[in-house]
Amino acid sequence: MNKIEKDFFTMKEVAEKCGASYGIVKRDIDKGRLPAYRIGRKYFIARDEMENYINAVAEKKGVEGYTIQEIMQKIPLSYAFIMELIKSGKLPAVKIGRQYVVPKTEYDKFLENKKM
Repeated sequence: MNKIEKDFFTMKEVAEKCGASYGIVKRDIDKGRLPAYRIGRKYFIARDEMENYINAVAEKKGVEGYTIQEIMQKIPLSYAFIMELIKSGKLPAVKIGRQYVVPKTEYDKFLENKKM
């Protein structure tokens, strides 16, 4: 059975993915920094907009790299396996809020070490 990818995310999901609070995400929507769709009382953020927002939040915090979700798109590995690599120190990462970001240089080193 094929897994269906979501096209839109709630404010809560975006907040969890970028390690920000719900209030910060809501404020950024209100100020126009994060485009969103409002249907009734709920807000929905498109996948592309969410990814751009997560990258912008990471850049603000001074780390240029990949989130676990982005690594999963690049390499077909599970979330749990990538977390295990991070926790064991085999894949260095920086924790920003609730989310890990693997610096691009560390990601490149990791791949180079795995090359056969």
